[in-house]
Amino acid sequence: MRKGYFYSALSAVLFGTCGIIIKIAFSEGADSINILILQYIISIPIMFFAMLLIDKNTLKIDRCDLYHTAILGVIGNTLMTVFYYRAFNYLNVSMVTILLYTYPVMVFIYSMIFEKMDLDFNKIFAIITAFIGCFLTLGLVRQVDVLSVKGCIFGFLAALFYTFMNIYSEKNMKKLNPLTMNFYSIIFSLLSLIIFRFPVSALGKGLSIKLIICIMVLAVVCEIIPLTLLYAAIKDIGSLKVSIIGNLEIPTAMLLSFFILGESMTLLQVLGAVMVIYAVYNIRKID
Repeated sequence: MRKGYFYSALSAVLFGTCGIIIKIAFSEGADSINILILQYIISIPIMFFAMLLIDKNTLKIDRCDLYHTAILGVIGNTLMTVFYYRAFNYLNVSMVTILLYTYPVMVFIYSMIFEKMDLDFNKIFAIITAFIGCFLTLGLVRQVDVLSVKGCIFGFLAALFYTFMNIYSEKNMKKLNPLTMNFYSIIFSLLSLIIFRFPVSALGKGLSIKLIICIMVLAVVCEIIPLTLLYAAIKDIGSLKVSIIGNLEIPTAMLLSFFILGESMTLLQVLGAVMVIYAVYNIRKID
């Protein structure tokens, strides 16, 4: 099996933990912008020293790649994470996850229209199976009454910019080391955020031990590792396959919500999870 399939699956599972940690951080009085600023402040030095130890050449970047990481960071990573985190203020973990994971359909539509991708049964079946599985997994019909229009808008915008991140990195940074790509895009994300809110504001809110732990987990487990794996997977197998495999985040979020947040789980949701996993397994058949 190519590494891209494993990287993509592991990235999705790690991303699946993100919503739980964000909810816990919110319960400590932090808001989404402060969480992100602190998350990036922690992520950048960790990545710098890791790259220095692993291979200091990964810190080198030319002007063209620096430009592309700036676009990826400011337009892609920053806007995706801001809208994603804000959505958790209005919706539960399951609903935000399903909204974010409408992005495989966006990637598919882009590939079909702009890349003139040939349609075949395997591609259509994988997309439909994964998408239906997502809805069943999250018990969408049962949760319609708790939808917030504002939260849905934020969720769809997060999916839109996540789509941009996948496609832009595939098109413009195929040759760039994934760790380098992630490191510099996070720097530009931080720079764009501090324009609106200086870090002193985030640091002066009173940080509890629990909140600091949450932010450190978000920085390492939900930012550095999964995004680096995501970019590596896109380089290896392309954004379309990665987007479909990424649906593994759905059953991950479902199980974590069940065990940690105490959300209920039905047989229909289990069926949906099985459909998602089946679709991900069969994605290898797509050429």
